[in-house]
Order: sequence, then structure tokens, then C-alpha cells
Amino acid sequence: MKKVTLLLALFAMIFTASAFNNAASAADPLEIMVSYPNQPGEPVDQAINYWAQILKEESNGEIILTPFPSGQLGAQEDVRAQAQMGAPIITTSSYGSLADLVPDLGVVNAPYVGTSVEQKMKLIKTKKFVDLLSQLDPKGIHVICPDSYYGTRQLMANVKAQKPEDMNGIKIRVQNTKIAGFWAKSVGAVPTPMPLSEAYTAISQGIVEGIENPPGTLEGGKFYEQLKYLIMTNHDIHLAPWVMGSAFWESLTPKQQELLTSTAAKMSKFATKIVEGTEQDYIDKMAAQGVEVVEVDVQPYVENALKVMKGNFPEWTPNLYEDTLNSLSEMK
Repeated sequence: MKKVTLLLALFAMIFTASAFNNAASAADPLEIMVSYPNQPGEPVDQAINYWAQILKEESNGEIILTPFPSGQLGAQEDVRAQAQMGAPIITTSSYGSLADLVPDLGVVNAPYVGTSVEQKMKLIKTKKFVDLLSQLDPKGIHVICPDSYYGTRQLMANVKAQKPEDMNGIKIRVQNTKIAGFWAKSVGAVPTPMPLSEAYTAISQGIVEGIENPPGTLEGGKFYEQLKYLIMTNHDIHLAPWVMGSAFWESLTPKQQELLTSTAAKMSKFATKIVEGTEQDYIDKMAAQGVEVVEVDVQPYVENALKVMKGNFPEWTPNLYEDTLNSLSEMK
């Protein structure tokens, strides 16, 4: 009887403590970590800090976003896995990465899809792509912001690549996605996937000899200290979706969901304005550091990309790449 009484008392203590903690937590703000590989001060970092500010204001302090720049929480793939397991995390991603879950989404980051930011944003908001995005939720990922403009990706290397064949055999850092790897192959380079946070060290050690990314990221990461040429390939007007785990999303109240979604849309507009307004400034800053800006005829790069894309993505809907290019050409 004494053992039973002690056990009942213990259960009562646990229940009381749990009830107390739940009551306390109900009054506490909802805290969400935001993970991204970019450095403090870069456009992405500015956009996330803006998001945190307006969300705190509009939620009356009930939702707090805590930025974790520089890959502090780990590589994007690892952080996304944490989110899928229910962690209170929002992380940047890429459509090339989300293609692991819904293959056709990869075409959004395919080379030379879209000729302007506005056109690319129209594409991601068409019914076809809205439906594709909805297929992520049953797989554990919810897209909270589909159209944050990350920048137009360029090639930076120690080779003055005025034509694709000039990059033959050159190892370049790329995102860990199939689409990024095939773009590198289309210019004759050897794709070397690794987290962005490791790229500077890899270049300084000669592990890779180049990198592709928008000017804001290249300047923010100080790659001009290692690389001499910025080759204006303009190969991807890059939209970076922000995602969280479906389980965590579904645990939120409708009000919290609405606040996150509405402020994410404002963040996206802010990010687009920041990136579009500063890309040339970042190019000029690198030029001032001794980087030679190489303007190229992109047509050979486009033709090589078209050749490489054909037949190498059997997981896609047939003719997806060509059909997407055609759809974009009809957009005004």
C-alpha cells in the first residue's frame, strides 16, 4: 500500500508540474529559429532580421524569430531534416533541393528558366506550381514563402571563362542538388557539392577552384580574396523558398499561421527590393578589390544547358524543361 501511495503521489506531482509548465508556456512567446548559410549583413540576413522585426510587432511579441546565419545550425539538408522531425525551425531551401521530395519542382532552379524576377515569380504562382508545392506537406515540409528572390547566380573562378569550354575540368563548389551539378557539367566543370559555409576554406586549400552564387553572397563571403574573375553567366534567377516542418506548422493556431504567412510575404518583397537594388553595388565592390568582371555571350552557355538537360532528368514529367521555357516565353 505504501508503494502504491508513493507512486500515486509521484504521478500527482508530475501531473501538477506538467500542468504548471503548460500554463506558463501558454503565456510565453512562440520562439522559432531561422537558419540560413549566408553571412551577417548579406541581403538574406537583412531580410530575415526585417521579418523578425515586423512579425514581433504584428504579433504583439507573441511570435519571436531568432536568426541563425552562417550555417550555425548545420547544412541546409540537415536543418531541413530537423524541421521534418518537428523542430521549431524555418530554413532557407532551394527548388533543386525540394526536388528530392517532389521532382518537378527542380525545374524552377534549372538554368535559364526565366528572364526576369517578375517572370519567375509569376511562374511559381501558377496553378501548376502551387499544386506541386502542396504535395510537399504530406512529405513533412511546408513552404511558408515560395518566392524570396535570392539573386541572380554568376560564376566566380580563377579562370577567365569567356566561353563554356574554358571551364573544362575546373572544380567548382555547387549546391548539393542534382540540378546544380548538371549546370556545372554543362560548362565542362566538375561539380563539387558542399555547404556554402565550407566553400571559402575549400577554395583557399585548392579543393575547389570556383563557385557560383549571386554577387551579394560572393561579396559577403569575401570570395574576392581567393578568386580573380566574376563571369556574368546569369544562369539562374534564383528564388529561395523558406520552409518549415509540416508537423510544426500544423501545431500552430490559425492566427499564428496567418501572421507567419502574411509577414513572410512582406519579407519576400523586402528581400527582392534589397537584392535588386544592391546586386550592381556588390559587383562594383568586388571590382574595387581587383576582381575582373567578365561579360560573356550567354548563348553558348544556354545551348550547352539545353543539351545537358535533355535526357538527364527521367524523374521529371516528360518535356517539363522545354514546356516551362515555352510557358515563360508567353508570359508578359
